[in-house]
Amino acid sequence: MPDVLDLLTQLVGDRPSPLFAALLVVHIAAGLTAVGAGATAMLSPKRSGRHPKAGKIYYMGLCVVCATAVGMAAMRWPEDAYLVVLGSLSLAAASIAYLARHYQRQGWIRLHILGMGTSYIVLMTAFYVDNGPRLPVWDRLPPLAFWIGPTLIGFPLVVRTLVRYKGGLDARPVRTIERPVAV
Repeated sequence: MPDVLDLLTQLVGDRPSPLFAALLVVHIAAGLTAVGAGATAMLSPKRSGRHPKAGKIYYMGLCVVCATAVGMAAMRWPEDAYLVVLGSLSLAAASIAYLARHYQRQGWIRLHILGMGTSYIVLMTAFYVDNGPRLPVWDRLPPLAFWIGPTLIGFPLVVRTLVRYKGGLDARPVRTIERPVAV
């Protein structure tokens, strides 16, 4: 039976150090969690319950993915520097979406949809750019396909969702900052 380092060697090409291997195992688990939770949040009814719970799990998984990506990229710099950029962009977009939902200013729902959709697209782009050349069937595609494929699929879905929710959820009361009333 092969050991974990032998299995991970097939993923990364070279035999990883024990530290890199540990980061990679956590990274894979967090990535699978984020992808599954993100899909669950996208496909769930937008109300209390499944959607916000899955969204929080997505965000936490994404934070772990980004942290482990930074650690692994530091060990394989500059070869994996682009993964730090993609991870940072994905986390920034998700953070903006989270804050939009948290503060619920006018138009927050559009910012939330755009931020979470962008975050998921960038997460998938990072996955395919890094792993696509080693995946069956995907290995036949040109490298450009890994960079633009997730956007070509995800962007129309984000636009569809923005159109669908245009004004719909913004009709609910919006939290505002209390201002003193002049007497």
